[in-house]
Parts: sequence; structure tokens; C-alpha cells
Amino acid sequence: MMKRLARFRLASGSLLTKLVLSFLSVIILLAVFNVGSYLYLRNKLYDEIVRYNELGIQQSVGNFENHFRLMHSTLMALMQSDKWVANMGVLSRVQENRRYDVIGEVKEELIALYTNPFLHIENFILYFKDADYVLEKDGTSNARQMFSRYYESEAYPPEFWAAQETHDYFLQMLPAARFTESSVNAERSLGLLMPVLVKAAPYEDVYCILMMNVNKLYQAYAYSGNTPFYILDREGSLLYSSHASVEIRQPVAAEGKLHERSGDQFYFYAKGEATGFTYVRVTPIASITAEMLRLNILLITLLSAAILISLVTAVLFSVRLTNPIQRIIDMLERKQGAATATTSIKEFALISDRMSHILKTNERIKLDLDNKNTLVRQYAYTNKVKNIPMNLNLKELDDSVQMNRPYMAVLYQIHFKHPDRDYAQEIQLLWKLVQNLLKDATEEPVTLQMEHNQLMSLLFRPASQRAVMDVLETLKELLKVDDYMYLTIAVSPVYPEDAAFTDAYASLSQLLKERRLNEDTQIIVEPRSGVIRSFHLTVSQSEELHTRLSSGSEPAILEWIDRQLEQLQQQDAAIEDYLAFARGVAEQLDKTLAQLNITDLPVDPERLRRLRDYYSVEQHRAWYRELVLPAAQLIQSKQETKDPVTSFVMAYLDEHLHEDINLDLVADKLNITPGYLSSSFKEKTGTNFSDYLNDLRIRRAKEHLANLELRIQDVAGLVGYHNVNSFIRMFKRYAGVTPGEYRKRIVR
Repeated sequence: MMKRLARFRLASGSLLTKLVLSFLSVIILLAVFNVGSYLYLRNKLYDEIVRYNELGIQQSVGNFENHFRLMHSTLMALMQSDKWVANMGVLSRVQENRRYDVIGEVKEELIALYTNPFLHIENFILYFKDADYVLEKDGTSNARQMFSRYYESEAYPPEFWAAQETHDYFLQMLPAARFTESSVNAERSLGLLMPVLVKAAPYEDVYCILMMNVNKLYQAYAYSGNTPFYILDREGSLLYSSHASVEIRQPVAAEGKLHERSGDQFYFYAKGEATGFTYVRVTPIASITAEMLRLNILLITLLSAAILISLVTAVLFSVRLTNPIQRIIDMLERKQGAATATTSIKEFALISDRMSHILKTNERIKLDLDNKNTLVRQYAYTNKVKNIPMNLNLKELDDSVQMNRPYMAVLYQIHFKHPDRDYAQEIQLLWKLVQNLLKDATEEPVTLQMEHNQLMSLLFRPASQRAVMDVLETLKELLKVDDYMYLTIAVSPVYPEDAAFTDAYASLSQLLKERRLNEDTQIIVEPRSGVIRSFHLTVSQSEELHTRLSSGSEPAILEWIDRQLEQLQQQDAAIEDYLAFARGVAEQLDKTLAQLNITDLPVDPERLRRLRDYYSVEQHRAWYRELVLPAAQLIQSKQETKDPVTSFVMAYLDEHLHEDINLDLVADKLNITPGYLSSSFKEKTGTNFSDYLNDLRIRRAKEHLANLELRIQDVAGLVGYHNVNSFIRMFKRYAGVTPGEYRKRIVR
């Protein structure tokens, strides 16, 4: 017997040594697990569960306190800004000063607060007590209407808000209550909200009301699942309770004590350092007992699992003799590269490592050849699309791309908001993204880079045009994340197998010109026939622009350009139409300057090229101002001093706009003939008297329409139209929409 055992030496790294040590490890693991589990459950189980709940309430308190500090500092920064204080003063007397434009500025400041997902603010209401109105995210309204219809609560009637003062505090949190919104035929619950009063400015008649969604705070910070949770203020009054049925108790103060028991409930509580609020988490005794039961079940499960693992481990160690050999055989039989066959047995590890090295070397060589063939193949496809003859040495590859299969083509024009930067890496990433997405829509997509900012995909035997469009819509959604880039995507129909790639590329290039002026990724399938033509200047438009340029009047020139841009917007014009209009304006400007013998204005040859990179009407408007304002200033400098007749007419019209004004009346004021006044005014301003008067009235009407308390007929009277139908007709002629439609746009 001793001689037989002597043949098995426990050499380091041998299989026998591995097996013996593995089984010993399993036995030791089971022994340690049983002893440790027994000691842990005997001494620590109940204390750990209570400690877990104490740590949970402390963490919840920290989160709530951090949230309230964040809200306090954010509001303090806003309320102490000079702009805010000035705007509060203006809005307190807005009915006197008519500064309704300030409402929009303040609303933009409020948006940053109630749209902040970390503050959980449902609305931010500014209450102007003396003016008796409120300003919130949906606009302005009467204070009583706001708190009796839109934020109605039995706990907070309109009289409550009217009686509030903010003399002694900056921020005060009120108990949460349920609010509803009432309409003519329905009533909608707004849920449980906690009002927060904030001193808005040095003005005592103005304060803020924040409607905070306290349930969202509970879900985000309480870390208690469905466990009851409530908050008490400094005086012990209830501010919020997550469960209406829970018993509210005042915690008994004790040194170092974080919980107490009452009946069948545990109350875990902690006090916030910043607010002084008391936070209470209520845990049923049954819940803790259930946790202990779950842990006992877990113990049994772990013990069973440990035994099972031991058995499985023993089996695995037994079969380890055959596994390394099988892995090496698998590596040899695979046609592609395989991972290294890992093993701790020295002999097998050495063989596995050498075989893995050989296979990986072969795979790298094959991968390199495939990549080179792919590049050459893409080069061949690009030549086919552009109709460039192939090199005779690549004739075989040239023949391989002449596939008699139906196909679709997709052309991508890449636009960058900052075109002066180098986006080579981003274009390569886009190429990979397009190629990967299209694999679900066709059997073999081929994506080519036609220009530095242009890609083209050839989709052979596509699943369907709908499937391709779904992929492109997915690409469009993904690109919304990158705000520096957008695409114009032209999509072809399914071409027959004999259709030339060159024709498809030419058709898609024309389709790209259908792009509309915005910064969104656009997918264009077919041209909008009969909708838009290139917006070239007509003879009458050229003459009118020449007249206004010759006058040197900046307002007259800019008003004409703004009117033409508005027409382009209403016609849903393509970018090519904007460019055609820009070329016409630039050509007419050059002609006018030449006729006026002005040659000292520098010409920027890159001006029109830069216009192609613009994606908004505002950018175009700024471009025109950059183009025409220097010219207008030069023209003005060459003209005589300002005509006193024109100055009087403009001042008189501005002061008496609400009256019944006509050319004869103003001529009589100047003691000159109407004909002379008309021709003189047209010569000096570039526009005739009636057009100037109507344009001034419409611009003033737009300002009045921002005041929602004025009716349409009231606005008409304020700007001199005593017949409301005449006012509506004239407003639509100059603004493109009716007064009602214009008001809807600006109050959204």
C-alpha cells in the first residue's frame, strides 16, 4: 500500500495537486460558511435591520435637506439679481407703464426653475397683490381666478393668498394639500402639492408661490419603497404625509436615540440641520419580522446552493482532464480565430498558447486582406456612381460591382453648425453608424463617401421602402443628441437592376435642393412639385428696393427685406429659394451703388458662400443687415442733412397715430400741397405716405396685441382704425396673418 501511494507525488502544478486542493477548499468553505452564519444570526440580525432603517432615514434626511438648500440658494441668486428686482418693479405697475415685453423676460427666467428636473417644481407663480394679477408658466391671469379655478384647494382659498405677507422671512414651506383645476365641464386633479412662499423682491406687494410636487421628492429621496413617511415643521405641525392613514406622532427626544416603538409600529426619525424639520419613517413590526424570515430563508438557500456548488465543482474538476485537449481541438477546427484555451495545467497551457498565437496571426492576415479588399471595392463603387473609368489592373473588381439586382440609393448631405472646424472623425463615426443601421433593411448595404461632407448608401434588394424609412427615422432620432450636426437625406425609389448608379446620384443631388430652412435632419423622398419656385426679384421688387436703397433709410430697407423673408417663410421656401433671393438683393445693391457712384464699399466675395451654412431665418436676417446697413450709412453720408418736412411728418404720425390721419391733413399742417408732400416724402424715405402710415400702425398694433386685456377692436381704435374689419384686412396684408392668429402665436 505504501509503495502504491509513493508513486503519486504531490508536485506543484500537477493535476493531482489541483484536485486535492480543490476538494479541500470546498470543505473549508462549507465549514466557514456554517460557523459564520451561525455567529452572524445569533448576534447581529435584529440590530442590523434596525440599523438599516436608521441609516435609511438619515440618508433620506440628507437628500431632502440638500434639495431644500439647493432650492433656497437657486431662488436667492435669482431674487438678488438687479435685473430681477428691476423687472419686479416694472411688472408691479405694468398696467401703467405698458411694459408687457418684460413678462416674456420674466417667464424665461422662471422656465429655468420649473423645468429643472432636480427641483421638482410644478409651477412658479408670481403674485402681484396691488395689481391683483399673477404671472405663471401659462401667462398672466386674475389672482382670484388663478386660485379658485386653476389651483383650487380647500386648504388654500384665494383669501388665504391675498392675506399673506413676506416681511419676516425669505422662504416659507406650507403644508401639502390637494389641488384641482376646474373648467367649464370638468375638474382635473393636480395631485398633492406643497406650496412654498418666497419673498420675490424688495417690493412688499409681490411674492412668489412655488407649487412643489412633494410626492416626487418622496419617491426620489425617501428610499423606503411603500413605507409610510411624513415631515413635521419646527413647531411639530404636519407638512407632508405619504400615507393618509398613518398615525402622526411627535417623537420623544432622547440622547442618541433614533427610533421608538409604538404599538405594532417602529418610528425612525431624524432632524434636518438646515430646516429644523423632523423626518419620520414608519416601519411595521411585521415588516422587520418578515425581513428576518427572509434572511433565514436566504441562509437555507445559500447553504443548499453551497452544497450544490460543491457537488458541481467536484464534477468539474473531474472533467478538467479532457477540457483543455478539447479546446485545442476546437481551435484547430475553427475557420476563424479563437480565444486562448485557458488552463492551469502546465503542459496543456503551453500547447494552447502556441496554437492560439498561430491562429491569431492567421486571422490578422485575413482581416487585413479583407479590409484592403473592402476599400478597393468601395473605390470601385464610387467610380461607378461618378462614372469614372476603372484602372485596367482592377478590371476584375470592376466587374464584381456590376450586380444585376434592384437597389435603392440614399444620399446624405452633412451640415455642421460650425463649418470652420475639422469634423473628419465625426464623419467616420457617422459612416459606421449608417452602415450598421442599414444592415437590418437590406442584405448588403454599401456606404460611400462621395465628398468630404456627403455620404451615399446603395441598398441591394431592400426589404421594403418602409423598412428603409424606419431605419432613417431611427437615424434622425439618434442625431438629435448631437446639436452640432444635422443631415439632409434624399431617398430614391427602388430602381430596377439595369438602372445606372450615376442617374440615381444625379436625381438624389437634385432632391437635396428641396431642403427647407431649419436645423432639423430632413428626409426627402420626392420634390414638392408646384409649391415653390426660385424666388428671383421681379422688376417691381427691384425698383422698390432701388428706391429704398437710394433713400438711405435703414428702417425702410430693413422693413422691405423682413417682409420678403416673411413671404418666403409663409411659402415654405427651400434653401435654394432663399439663396436666389439673396443673390437678387446683392445684385441690386451693387447696381444701386454703381448708379450713386459709390465705390468705396468693400466687397466680401465669401458672403454668399457663408449664407449656405445658415439654417435659420434669424441668421439670414442678420446677414442682410450686415450686407445693407454699411451701404445705407454711406448713402446717408452723401445726402444732405435730414429734411425738416420728413422729420415733422414722422413725428406727427407717431404722436397722433390714434387719430384719423390722411395726406391732406398733414399737408395742411405744413401749409404745402398734398402732391408736393407725397413726392417729397417718397423721395426722402423710399416709401409713399400711405404705406409708411399703415406700416407704422401695424407695428404699433403688434405691441398692443401682447396685452391680453385689450380686445381686437380696442387695439384697432388705439392705432387709428375705427372700422375693425378694415383693421383686420390691413393687418393681414402687412403681417400675413389676422390679429387673432398673431396674438395666439405670441402668447403660446
